[in-house]
Amino acid sequence: MKYTFAIISAALLLLSALASGQAAPDELVSRCVLGAGDNTTYLKDFRVQLPETASGAATPVYKANMYLMKNMKYRFSVCDAPESTGELVVAIYDQGKELISSYNQGSGKRYPSIDFFCNKTGLYTLWYSFRDGKQGSGVGVVCMIK
Repeated sequence: MKYTFAIISAALLLLSALASGQAAPDELVSRCVLGAGDNTTYLKDFRVQLPETASGAATPVYKANMYLMKNMKYRFSVCDAPESTGELVVAIYDQGKELISSYNQGSGKRYPSIDFFCNKTGLYTLWYSFRDGKQGSGVGVVCMIK
């Protein structure tokens, strides 16, 4: 009887530890979705974790494709994990040409979200990276603006 109780207790402790370890990314996604605003509808999230740029190497980038519809307005939000040393930025590309970014290189300012009015239905590429090639983890959220 004691042996069975010990096994059940150990299993419950293990399950609770696993569940709490998975809650943090979901909390980050929720916080990012809520930060996108009341006038938005959540579409998709991208969980990004990238290493620091090695000396002389290109900045690591997480690329994702997303189908966007003409005459729709989208909001792309980025949120950093608390333990992240880098600041997550997103850039939207169409056929290799950058259309918009959440980071303005001229001013050095990073925006937590950017709005994009889609002029052409098609497949767009989202590039997620961390500013200055720092290591980091975070979430990118895509919402449609009502």
